[in-house]
Amino acid sequence: MARKTREESENTKALILKSALDCFYEKGFSRTTFEDIALRINLTKGAVYWHFKNKAELLAELIRQRIEQDRQEIGSQYASPASVNELREFFRREAEHIEQSPEVRKFIFFTLFQVEWSDSVFNQVQAKTGEIHDFHFKTAKHALTAAKKNGEISDRTDIKLISTIIVSVWRGLINTYVCKEVKFSLSQAFLEGFDAVIEKIKN
Repeated sequence: MARKTREESENTKALILKSALDCFYEKGFSRTTFEDIALRINLTKGAVYWHFKNKAELLAELIRQRIEQDRQEIGSQYASPASVNELREFFRREAEHIEQSPEVRKFIFFTLFQVEWSDSVFNQVQAKTGEIHDFHFKTAKHALTAAKKNGEISDRTDIKLISTIIVSVWRGLINTYVCKEVKFSLSQAFLEGFDAVIEKIKN
């Protein structure tokens, strides 16, 4: 009986998270209430509060869950690239994942444009998810540091600067892609930019 209760609780939590994403996407983070989330799935507001103390905690769980699911779908072997080619493949697979999943694009649009990232909200989310803000920068820096040691790129390469450029290209293209300002292949556009940057720092 206890096992069934735990399963039901997890199912309810999953429904709440899905409802929250839909509400946040449609109304924005600040304008959505727990009552909105509950009504959408025929629950009471108290049921939502039983699982989450506040919206920041709910947002943190949405992000943590999305990161975990994305890594499973993209492939854990690309979580810590240690060469130029592995870093290129990491971003290629992630770009294709975004292109192929409406749910991921919806999530990205919401977190970029429909969350008011106050210090309080950011700090609460960061405390629970850790790496959300600088994950791609750390990934690029780690791979390029290894590439520099292995002689793939010039020993004069400014790793921090090149990592910043690569991540800036990535974020800029994603912003444009999810906003549908211009129709283009995210993976192709990023790889062309990535290859152009790497070409400049090859030995």
